[in-house]
Amino acid sequence: MGDRFSRICQAVMLLLVLFLAACNLSDYRLPAHDRAPRNRPIQVREDSYTSSQACQSCHPHNYSTWYGSFHRTMTQVADADTVAGPINQPFSFLGQTFRLLRHGRDVWFQMDNAGPGGQPRRLRLAMITGSHHMQVYWYATGHSRKLGQIPYIYLIEEQQWIPRNATFLTPPAPEIKSALPGAWNMACIKCHTTQGKTRSPEWGRSKVALTDLSFDTRVAEFGIACEACHGPGEAHVLLNRNPLRRYGFHLNGTPDPSIVQPARLSHQLSSQVCGQCHAILEFYEKDDFQQWLDHGYPFRPGQVLSESKLVVRLQDRLQPRLQQLAKRKPTYWEEKFWSDGMVRVSGREYNGLIETPCYLRGELSCLSCHAMHQSPEDPRPLSRWAVDQLKPGMRGNQACLQCHDSARFDTPAHTHHPPASTGSRCYNCHMPYTTYGILKAIRSHQIDTPTVQASLQTGRPNACNQCHLDKTLDWAASRLEAWYDVPKPKLSREERSVAASLLWLLRGDAGQRALMAWSLGWDSARQASGSDWMPPFLGQLLEDPYDAVRFIAARSLRRSEAFADWNYEFFGPTQVREAAHQEVLKRWRGLPHEPDRPEVLIDAEGAVRRHLQERLLRQRDDRVVNLAE
Repeated sequence: MGDRFSRICQAVMLLLVLFLAACNLSDYRLPAHDRAPRNRPIQVREDSYTSSQACQSCHPHNYSTWYGSFHRTMTQVADADTVAGPINQPFSFLGQTFRLLRHGRDVWFQMDNAGPGGQPRRLRLAMITGSHHMQVYWYATGHSRKLGQIPYIYLIEEQQWIPRNATFLTPPAPEIKSALPGAWNMACIKCHTTQGKTRSPEWGRSKVALTDLSFDTRVAEFGIACEACHGPGEAHVLLNRNPLRRYGFHLNGTPDPSIVQPARLSHQLSSQVCGQCHAILEFYEKDDFQQWLDHGYPFRPGQVLSESKLVVRLQDRLQPRLQQLAKRKPTYWEEKFWSDGMVRVSGREYNGLIETPCYLRGELSCLSCHAMHQSPEDPRPLSRWAVDQLKPGMRGNQACLQCHDSARFDTPAHTHHPPASTGSRCYNCHMPYTTYGILKAIRSHQIDTPTVQASLQTGRPNACNQCHLDKTLDWAASRLEAWYDVPKPKLSREERSVAASLLWLLRGDAGQRALMAWSLGWDSARQASGSDWMPPFLGQLLEDPYDAVRFIAARSLRRSEAFADWNYEFFGPTQVREAAHQEVLKRWRGLPHEPDRPEVLIDAEGAVRRHLQERLLRQRDDRVVNLAE
């Protein structure tokens, strides 16, 4: 009976398909070109790209989940609907007042008293980069399609404006600066759009500076769109105007060869689809750069990424091309990698994945944990899924137990932590927060095992001490040796007696200090370590030379109930920072806190051991840090 019913259904479906074909209801018109304003980059349908709108009618669920993702809104045209910053709410920095103004659909950035004769100066916003953590606003320069950047960035969660140069971990600057005009056309376009083409006719001519270049910049689509992952879709759309073909694949259950399905690729090739943006990449030759300027990247999903782009790895640093880059910029490697080759900057997860044994000897891929489209069975709101696009269950140990034996690894005998604790989570030990970007710490995507020896050699925090912030390197090394037979390295007196977090916070470089500033605000670490001892050291970071470190420290300080109302002008002059530090100490002294904790420099009277703190501060690594996130 069931087989007969199935055959009847298939026959009805076939008749319906024939009817639709006869009525010619499958006519599909490709979307028109973006109307072409002259003062900003534009979307153009060429090179077989046809836009995500062409996917909507046949793939409504996939389209809707993509539409609700932060991939789509990575780049947007600026207007009253897309700008997250508050309209007509003034904010001030260093004595000057700024605001966003709306005129119809347009949004303008106004700098009060900045024009001739003290009149306001206004810049019309043209484009936006970002929509999840922050928004960067670009204005029309009036010179071709070149964009300029306003000097402030809006943080969405904090609902706060901060100077552009405070947003990144870059060397201290005496004044607020924007990126050079043309930076979006030359840099942001690479990973924040689909098939971007800079198109600068003057590029390569002698004595033509970036600020003098003109641009006819165009993209297939703003943001990371369907065709970024599936490849150009024009042939797929045109072929499937024929409903017989379209429904034939559905009935047969076979893949349509006219479009790339990353989930059907090998784990290497599917991960390379993500790697085209989420990796440290370079051009092989100067001619490749020129090719990209004029025609966009040649890579298409399903191809081998390394055939068109150089995937940068520390072990390949002797390649002639990479030697040239390092010669031109001596800090090239340290801006991107820890000294052992592990990536230390955000947005480069593919570089971590390809160094992971689970990828090298197994079949781990980006799609093992992440999904580019939310499953219809996923009960979470679309907005929650969009935060990191994890598949259901991937926030727990299930991510690892897809391959690893739960009876062996998901037990206290292996984790040495209670089952319900955060210490029993695989990723807290094997994917710790050692990557930095967008004003926070991010999980490493190079799955690794914690060792104190690696921390000594690279300066990278190990998972044990990043969670147990009140414990020493000696404490971590002793447990790793007892539990997992990890050899215990030789340690100095301070490494045996002072909490590792404070060694990194007080004498580390700016990158280490930023990670510790974030870690002291991490809920799991605060629960494992206690938090009553933390305010004096976060207060110390309020005087840090790096703007980003000060901002992160103030945010973590507010995690303490007694400092929930804390606010200070982190970009203010030196005396403001010093006064903020002293105010934190004064308030902390009046709070209950546990005395006699020598590992976190608290003496028997409950005071900070200032002489030891200052001695560690004198050892601070003050080399210039500029992390290329």
